[in-house]
Amino acid sequence: MDRQHRRELKHDRFVDEIGTLSFKARQNQRLLLALTLGILAVGLIGFGIYFYRSNREQQAQAALGTAIDVVDSPLIQPVQPGQPPQQQDPRARYRTDAERNKAAEDQFHAVQKNFSGTDAADVANLYLARMAGSRGEAATAKKLLQDFINEHPKHVLVAAARYSLYQMRIDNGEAPQVVTELNQELAKPDNQILPGDSMLALLAHAYDVQGSADKSKDAYRRIIQQFPDSPYALEAQRRVGGATT
Repeated sequence: MDRQHRRELKHDRFVDEIGTLSFKARQNQRLLLALTLGILAVGLIGFGIYFYRSNREQQAQAALGTAIDVVDSPLIQPVQPGQPPQQQDPRARYRTDAERNKAAEDQFHAVQKNFSGTDAADVANLYLARMAGSRGEAATAKKLLQDFINEHPKHVLVAAARYSLYQMRIDNGEAPQVVTELNQELAKPDNQILPGDSMLALLAHAYDVQGSADKSKDAYRRIIQQFPDSPYALEAQRRVGGATT
Protein backbone atom coordinates (compact mmCIF):
# COMPACT_ATOMS: atom_id res chain seq x y z
CA MET A 1 0.00 0.00 0.00
CA ASP A 2 1.60 3.23 -1.06
CA ARG A 3 2.08 6.23 1.20
CA GLN A 4 -0.65 8.27 -0.49
CA HIS A 5 -3.23 5.52 -0.06
CA ARG A 6 -2.33 5.12 3.60
CA ARG A 7 -2.79 8.86 4.11
CA GLU A 8 -6.21 8.64 2.44
CA LEU A 9 -7.26 5.76 4.70
CA LYS A 10 -6.09 7.66 7.76
CA HIS A 11 -7.97 10.69 6.50
CA ASP A 12 -11.13 8.63 6.03
CA ARG A 13 -10.89 7.16 9.52
CA PHE A 14 -10.23 10.62 10.86
CA VAL A 15 -13.31 11.92 9.07
CA ASP A 16 -15.36 8.98 10.35
CA GLU A 17 -14.21 9.49 13.93
CA ILE A 18 -14.86 13.20 13.75
CA GLY A 19 -18.29 12.47 12.30
CA THR A 20 -19.01 9.96 15.08
CA LEU A 21 -17.85 12.36 17.77
CA SER A 22 -19.79 15.16 16.16
CA PHE A 23 -22.90 12.96 16.04
CA LYS A 24 -22.43 11.99 19.70
CA ALA A 25 -21.89 15.61 20.62
CA ARG A 26 -25.08 16.58 18.82
CA GLN A 27 -26.88 13.77 20.61
CA ASN A 28 -25.47 14.94 23.93
CA GLN A 29 -26.42 18.49 23.09
CA ARG A 30 -29.98 17.39 22.41
CA LEU A 31 -29.97 15.37 25.64
CA LEU A 32 -28.57 18.29 27.63
CA LEU A 33 -31.03 20.63 25.99
CA ALA A 34 -33.89 18.25 26.78
CA LEU A 35 -32.69 17.89 30.38
CA THR A 36 -32.33 21.66 30.70
CA LEU A 37 -35.78 22.24 29.28
CA GLY A 38 -37.15 19.52 31.55
CA ILE A 39 -35.59 21.10 34.64
CA LEU A 40 -36.87 24.50 33.58
CA ALA A 41 -40.33 23.05 33.00
CA VAL A 42 -40.37 21.38 36.42
CA GLY A 43 -39.14 24.61 37.97
CA LEU A 44 -41.79 26.64 36.19
CA ILE A 45 -44.49 24.15 37.16
CA GLY A 46 -43.28 24.23 40.78
CA PHE A 47 -43.22 28.01 40.76
CA GLY A 48 -46.65 28.06 39.13
CA ILE A 49 -48.06 25.76 41.81
CA TYR A 50 -46.43 27.83 44.56
CA PHE A 51 -47.69 31.05 43.02
CA TYR A 52 -51.18 29.59 42.60
CA ARG A 53 -51.30 28.36 46.18
CA SER A 54 -49.84 31.56 47.55
CA ASN A 55 -52.23 33.69 45.54
CA ARG A 56 -55.17 31.46 46.52
CA GLU A 57 -54.25 31.68 50.20
CA GLN A 58 -54.02 35.47 49.94
CA GLN A 59 -57.47 35.59 48.35
CA ALA A 60 -58.79 33.25 51.05
CA GLN A 61 -57.30 35.38 53.83
CA ALA A 62 -58.85 38.49 52.30
CA ALA A 63 -62.27 36.79 52.17
CA LEU A 64 -61.83 35.57 55.75
CA GLY A 65 -60.90 39.08 56.88
CA THR A 66 -64.06 40.45 55.29
CA ALA A 67 -66.18 37.88 57.12
CA ILE A 68 -64.46 38.65 60.45
CA ASP A 69 -65.05 42.37 59.86
CA VAL A 70 -68.76 41.60 59.54
CA VAL A 71 -68.74 39.70 62.87
CA ASP A 72 -66.98 42.60 64.59
CA SER A 73 -68.95 45.38 62.92
CA PRO A 74 -71.16 47.63 65.09
CA LEU A 75 -74.91 47.66 64.62
CA ILE A 76 -76.85 50.56 63.16
CA GLN A 77 -78.20 52.56 66.06
CA PRO A 78 -81.97 53.01 66.00
CA VAL A 79 -83.37 56.52 65.86
CA GLN A 80 -85.24 57.36 69.07
CA PRO A 81 -88.62 59.09 68.67
CA GLY A 82 -88.28 62.82 69.13
CA GLN A 83 -84.47 62.64 69.05
CA PRO A 84 -82.22 63.88 66.24
CA PRO A 85 -80.61 61.09 64.16
CA GLN A 86 -77.28 59.91 65.56
CA GLN A 87 -74.16 59.88 63.49
CA GLN A 88 -73.70 56.26 62.53
CA ASP A 89 -70.44 54.36 62.56
CA PRO A 90 -69.40 53.96 58.90
CA ARG A 91 -68.79 50.25 59.52
CA ALA A 92 -72.38 49.69 60.65
CA ARG A 93 -74.44 47.86 58.03
CA TYR A 94 -76.82 45.67 60.02
CA ARG A 95 -79.62 46.49 62.42
CA THR A 96 -79.75 43.29 64.50
CA ASP A 97 -77.36 40.63 65.78
CA ALA A 98 -79.28 37.99 63.85
CA GLU A 99 -78.93 39.89 60.59
CA ARG A 100 -75.22 40.49 61.15
CA ASN A 101 -74.53 36.88 62.16
CA LYS A 102 -76.40 35.54 59.14
CA ALA A 103 -74.34 37.72 56.80
CA ALA A 104 -71.08 36.67 58.47
CA GLU A 105 -72.04 33.00 58.45
CA ASP A 106 -72.78 33.15 54.72
CA GLN A 107 -69.34 34.62 54.11
CA PHE A 108 -67.59 32.01 56.27
CA HIS A 109 -69.38 29.29 54.32
CA ALA A 110 -68.19 30.96 51.10
CA VAL A 111 -64.60 30.82 52.34
CA GLN A 112 -65.07 27.12 53.07
CA LYS A 113 -66.53 26.43 49.64
CA ASN A 114 -64.27 28.56 47.49
CA PHE A 115 -60.96 28.06 49.31
CA SER A 116 -61.09 24.57 50.80
CA GLY A 117 -57.73 23.31 52.00
CA THR A 118 -56.41 26.76 52.95
CA ASP A 119 -55.60 28.01 56.43
CA ALA A 120 -58.33 30.60 56.01
CA ALA A 121 -60.92 27.88 55.45
CA ASP A 122 -59.76 26.14 58.64
CA VAL A 123 -60.22 29.33 60.64
CA ALA A 124 -63.62 29.86 59.02
CA ASN A 125 -64.61 26.44 60.40
CA LEU A 126 -63.78 27.61 63.92
CA TYR A 127 -65.97 30.69 63.52
CA LEU A 128 -68.80 28.54 62.18
CA ALA A 129 -68.41 26.22 65.17
CA ARG A 130 -68.67 29.17 67.54
CA MET A 131 -71.77 30.44 65.77
CA ALA A 132 -73.41 27.01 65.84
CA GLY A 133 -72.65 26.74 69.55
CA SER A 134 -74.14 30.15 70.26
CA ARG A 135 -77.38 28.99 68.61
CA GLY A 136 -77.47 25.88 70.78
CA GLU A 137 -76.47 23.56 67.93
CA ALA A 138 -74.01 21.66 70.10
CA ALA A 139 -73.70 18.59 67.87
CA THR A 140 -72.76 20.66 64.81
CA ALA A 141 -70.34 22.81 66.77
CA LYS A 142 -68.66 19.81 68.41
CA LYS A 143 -68.21 18.07 65.07
CA LEU A 144 -66.62 21.13 63.48
CA LEU A 145 -64.25 21.55 66.40
CA GLN A 146 -63.34 17.87 66.60
CA ASP A 147 -62.75 17.71 62.84
CA PHE A 148 -60.41 20.69 63.08
CA ILE A 149 -58.49 19.09 65.98
CA ASN A 150 -58.18 15.74 64.18
CA GLU A 151 -57.06 17.26 60.88
CA HIS A 152 -54.72 19.94 62.27
CA PRO A 153 -53.15 18.63 65.51
CA LYS A 154 -50.23 21.09 65.24
CA HIS A 155 -52.17 24.13 64.05
CA VAL A 156 -51.56 27.33 66.01
CA LEU A 157 -55.28 27.50 66.82
CA VAL A 158 -55.72 23.88 67.91
CA ALA A 159 -55.45 24.81 71.61
CA ALA A 160 -58.29 27.30 71.20
CA ALA A 161 -60.35 24.63 69.44
CA ARG A 162 -59.68 22.12 72.22
CA TYR A 163 -60.60 24.67 74.88
CA SER A 164 -63.86 25.52 73.11
CA LEU A 165 -64.70 21.84 72.67
CA TYR A 166 -64.15 21.10 76.36
CA GLN A 167 -66.23 24.11 77.34
CA MET A 168 -69.03 23.03 75.03
CA ARG A 169 -68.99 19.50 76.41
CA ILE A 170 -69.14 20.81 79.97
CA ASP A 171 -72.14 23.00 79.15
CA ASN A 172 -73.92 20.13 77.41
CA GLY A 173 -73.95 17.47 80.10
CA GLU A 174 -70.48 15.97 79.85
CA ALA A 175 -68.93 17.66 82.90
CA PRO A 176 -68.10 14.39 84.76
CA GLN A 177 -66.28 12.94 81.72
CA VAL A 178 -64.41 16.21 81.19
CA VAL A 179 -63.35 16.31 84.85
CA THR A 180 -61.85 12.83 84.50
CA GLU A 181 -60.04 13.71 81.26
CA LEU A 182 -58.67 17.00 82.58
CA ASN A 183 -57.39 15.45 85.80
CA GLN A 184 -55.62 12.78 83.76
CA GLU A 185 -54.00 15.46 81.59
CA LEU A 186 -52.99 17.55 84.61
CA ALA A 187 -51.28 14.50 86.11
CA LYS A 188 -48.94 14.27 83.11
CA PRO A 189 -45.54 15.92 83.64
CA ASP A 190 -45.38 17.13 80.02
CA ASN A 191 -47.00 16.88 76.59
CA GLN A 192 -50.27 18.24 77.90
CA ILE A 193 -52.87 19.02 75.28
CA LEU A 194 -53.56 22.47 76.78
CA PRO A 195 -51.65 24.89 79.04
CA GLY A 196 -52.07 24.06 82.72
CA ASP A 197 -53.90 27.25 83.63
CA SER A 198 -56.41 26.69 80.82
CA MET A 199 -57.11 23.16 82.00
CA LEU A 200 -57.54 24.31 85.60
CA ALA A 201 -59.98 27.01 84.48
CA LEU A 202 -61.98 24.38 82.59
CA LEU A 203 -61.80 22.03 85.58
CA ALA A 204 -63.15 24.74 87.88
CA HIS A 205 -65.98 25.41 85.44
CA ALA A 206 -66.80 21.69 85.23
CA TYR A 207 -66.95 21.45 89.02
CA ASP A 208 -69.18 24.55 89.12
CA VAL A 209 -71.60 22.94 86.68
CA GLN A 210 -71.74 19.84 88.90
CA GLY A 211 -72.33 21.95 92.02
CA SER A 212 -68.97 21.04 93.59
CA ALA A 213 -68.11 24.50 94.92
CA ASP A 214 -65.21 23.35 97.15
CA LYS A 215 -63.50 21.50 94.30
CA SER A 216 -64.07 24.45 92.00
CA LYS A 217 -62.41 26.83 94.48
CA ASP A 218 -59.53 24.41 94.85
CA ALA A 219 -58.95 24.50 91.08
CA TYR A 220 -59.03 28.30 91.14
CA ARG A 221 -56.52 28.34 94.03
CA ARG A 222 -54.18 26.21 91.97
CA ILE A 223 -54.35 28.78 89.18
CA ILE A 224 -53.39 31.57 91.57
CA GLN A 225 -50.58 29.57 93.15
CA GLN A 226 -49.13 27.90 90.08
CA PHE A 227 -49.91 30.50 87.41
CA PRO A 228 -49.99 33.94 89.08
CA ASP A 229 -49.50 35.72 85.73
CA SER A 230 -52.27 33.77 84.00
CA PRO A 231 -55.10 35.68 82.33
CA TYR A 232 -57.40 33.47 84.45
CA ALA A 233 -55.75 34.58 87.73
CA LEU A 234 -57.92 37.66 88.26
CA GLU A 235 -61.16 35.69 87.87
CA ALA A 236 -59.71 32.94 90.07
CA GLN A 237 -58.92 35.50 92.77
CA ARG A 238 -62.47 36.79 92.62
CA ARG A 239 -63.90 33.28 92.85
CA VAL A 240 -61.92 32.29 95.94
CA GLY A 241 -62.45 35.63 97.67
CA GLY A 242 -58.78 36.36 98.11
CA ALA A 243 -58.03 33.22 100.12
CA THR A 244 -55.27 31.27 98.38
CA THR A 245 -53.96 29.11 101.21
